[in-house]
Amino acid sequence: MMTISRFFVAIWRFKWVFLGVIIVLAALGFGIWANSDHGRGKAEETTYTVTRADITRTETVIGVLEATSQVEVKAKVGGVLKEVLVKEGDPVKKGALLARIDEADLRKVLRQAQAHYELAEAQYAKAKQGGTREQVSSLEASLKNAQVEMNLARENLERVKSLYEKGYSSDQEYEDAKGRWERAQAAYDDAKRRLDYAKTSASAEDIAIARAQLKQAKIQLDSAHEDLENAAVRSEVNGKVLSVEMDPGDTVVPSVGGREGLPIMIVGDTTSILVKSEIGEDLIGVLKEGMPVEFSLSFIKDRKVAGEISRISHFGKPNENGVVMFPIEMELTESIGEPRLGSTARGTITVESAKNALALPVIAIGSSGEKKVVKKLLQNGKTETVEVETGVSDGRLVEIKSGLTEGDKVVAELTEDAMTKPSASSRRGMRVVVRHG
Repeated sequence: MMTISRFFVAIWRFKWVFLGVIIVLAALGFGIWANSDHGRGKAEETTYTVTRADITRTETVIGVLEATSQVEVKAKVGGVLKEVLVKEGDPVKKGALLARIDEADLRKVLRQAQAHYELAEAQYAKAKQGGTREQVSSLEASLKNAQVEMNLARENLERVKSLYEKGYSSDQEYEDAKGRWERAQAAYDDAKRRLDYAKTSASAEDIAIARAQLKQAKIQLDSAHEDLENAAVRSEVNGKVLSVEMDPGDTVVPSVGGREGLPIMIVGDTTSILVKSEIGEDLIGVLKEGMPVEFSLSFIKDRKVAGEISRISHFGKPNENGVVMFPIEMELTESIGEPRLGSTARGTITVESAKNALALPVIAIGSSGEKKVVKKLLQNGKTETVEVETGVSDGRLVEIKSGLTEGDKVVAELTEDAMTKPSASSRRGMRVVVRHG
């Protein structure tokens, strides 16, 4: 009795150890069962016959419809959008007026530039103007004559004034004498100013500075004129207004100085339509420029639309997942009426095809090292491993170029899992067994 009690006490003391051993043994047993034919599903042999079929390999590229020459209309000056003169769908010619930006501030800047230019022009003229020796001599003689006339006029005024105060001269005589003196004094002052100005000429350095300031003022004036002209936003291409991005009253951000700016509208030539997309490195050596494309468009339900590959970029860039992608452009080669730009287009490209070719299902092909092989069924019911050369494949059938003839039968093993899961890949569940001898 004591022996049994001690046994149960020992089991209780080491219960976790025993539990761990049981779990490990159960896991090992399940793994063995799962990898057996019972775990995977019993494999059944399926026989396929080599027949003839047309096989076409296609690739699908999904892209977006765009106009061939699609331009974002951006302003060259900032400000407030005053008016938009076109609407979506309107045809426009190159140079057509599309919108206006408020000109009030631009006109103020122009007036300031004009005043600055006129001042610089006057300063430059003054700096470069200097009297010649002959001019100085002539002005000196004029000053002397003016001084003589002023002295005579002053003496005459003093004489007439004395007589006027004594009552011997009339009011008219006094006023005439006074006027003569005032005119003589003004003539003297003007002659002196002219002589002083002629004698004072600017240095070469002052003239150079004045010339540079005049050039700078001219540049600012031309820029102000150009900005005012650019307040009228015009189309740069012939085409159609594809979309209007701004409304009157919106703030316009110009596209200047390397800054992108915001588009006011988008104008494009819809006579030719492109589908733009990207392809991976695996298709770079497969797709070629000029290859025909058959498009399915969301807004055309009753037919496919023909096109061709017009450009494949030679420069790839990694996307957000690190996969290198290459831009591709495909052009529609038939009219589609009014296009829905920005909509999705699904392009099917025929890469290669084989007409009336020997064919087998892809799932019937196995491999042995680098060789492609099949299990050929012999007339005696046995099988032998045969190397085959394959060609075009559409993912379901594959062309058999050599190794088999029409009517030959091959055997492949298909698991129950593969047979009961039709959504699985055509290769899933296949185990092509190669037996030698």
